[in-house]
Amino acid sequence: MNRRFEFDRDQVLATIEAGPVQYAALAGTMSDSARAQLRAIIDALVSEGRIRLIQLDRFPHYVAADWVMSDELRLQLIEGKCRRTLDGCLIWTGYIDPRRGPMVRFGPDGSVTSARRVVWAIKRGPLGLQQTVRAGCDDPACVAYEHMKLGTRADKARGRSLTPLTKLRIARAQQAARGKLTIEKVRAIRASAESETVLAERYGVSKPTIGQIRRNETWREEGGMFTALIPGRARA
Repeated sequence: MNRRFEFDRDQVLATIEAGPVQYAALAGTMSDSARAQLRAIIDALVSEGRIRLIQLDRFPHYVAADWVMSDELRLQLIEGKCRRTLDGCLIWTGYIDPRRGPMVRFGPDGSVTSARRVVWAIKRGPLGLQQTVRAGCDDPACVAYEHMKLGTRADKARGRSLTPLTKLRIARAQQAARGKLTIEKVRAIRASAESETVLAERYGVSKPTIGQIRRNETWREEGGMFTALIPGRARA
């Protein structure tokens, strides 16, 4: 005998208000009739302004209309994009800026910011404009709070030039980020009229990476079908 699913509007709302939840988790079934009933409830709650749809780690989630991402969830999302090493490092697997370090964005509409600054602000409080935070373990991809050291922009400006080992680690981290792309995806990016924000979220890379691809600064194609679309490369 098939189990009959019945969704209660108040219960659905309470589940969503308890925290971000995906549609599949709310449904709990693949039944078309049950999902149609749930969809009607969700659409009504959205139209009434009670709930809204957001993107978390590239996946859609429903939240209450006044929901604000908690610090705990921010830390969870950052850690979820890392791998832990035996020496305690949390190695960031996303985009790494050569000077600013690991960069994070919470949702497609969020701004790209330093992952270390986010972690430090949650653990210790906001940094001043002239303050910086770096990985004391000298691994440019590490975002472990225990390895962070506070400094100033003046220290950074006077500081040591990048060592060969640090340059190698940065190059490896950038290569790992590029590994998410293929030449087919790169060509699709160049052909697309969508914004850098949308494309970066879709392909799991940063907006600067999308811009570099469109300007032919990375994944270069000389004389390809998209060359005429690249600024400064149009044929006479």
